[in-house]
Amino acid sequence: MSHDPFAPPAGPVVPAPPAPVHHTYGAPLYSLPPLRSTAGLGTAAIVLACVWSAVQVLKLALAPAAADALREAAAAGYGAYDSAFTGYDLAAILSFAVQLATYIVTCLWLYTSRSTAVAATPGLVHQRSKVWAWLGWWVPIVSLWFPYQVVRDIRRATATGPVSGIGGWWAAWLVFVTLSNTAGRMTSRTTAEATATAAEALVFVELAATVGMVVALVLWIRMVRDVSRSQAERIAAARQEHRS
Repeated sequence: MSHDPFAPPAGPVVPAPPAPVHHTYGAPLYSLPPLRSTAGLGTAAIVLACVWSAVQVLKLALAPAAADALREAAAAGYGAYDSAFTGYDLAAILSFAVQLATYIVTCLWLYTSRSTAVAATPGLVHQRSKVWAWLGWWVPIVSLWFPYQVVRDIRRATATGPVSGIGGWWAAWLVFVTLSNTAGRMTSRTTAEATATAAEALVFVELAATVGMVVALVLWIRMVRDVSRSQAERIAAARQEHRS
């Protein structure tokens, strides 16, 4: 029998290695991030959220004086931008500084929690990639729902009990953000007519914004604690399994 030059060499057939199983955004299971505790960052995020809310309450308390300054500016024929600097304006500057600190710590907590959630439940699909834990809060348009999806999926992947309250938290947050931005625009009007209108509405807008923020804060604290506790339980279980 003649030898076929195109035949494969004799010997055992070695099967090709199986393709890695992927979860969201193409990360293979063998490269999953380790389980990391988020309790410290979660506590810091809660504390800063409480400080921010306290500053918002302070803004509400100082809003009547700011409204009086706006009325005086309108009566003199100039806009809010040229009105007297009040304690309300100082509280607004303080609010921005606290907001920045809260954003940084909260995003660190979300980023770490998402990595832990992926490691704990690799089969669950996260609708948004991890970069949106940072970008989702301020990118126009998508900021209306991307952070909600990030938080929702983190909680779904780690919660040990029923997942509830996320919709109410996000609705209250959007109320606060919308009205807070409205108050900021009202206190920077350039015409006397617009300033007079702002003076009459400022206290009401700040009151509604504060109510929205307090509601969002209560639900946020519950969610952060729930996620941190659930992840701590998973980490403890994983360590126990490793020891055994």
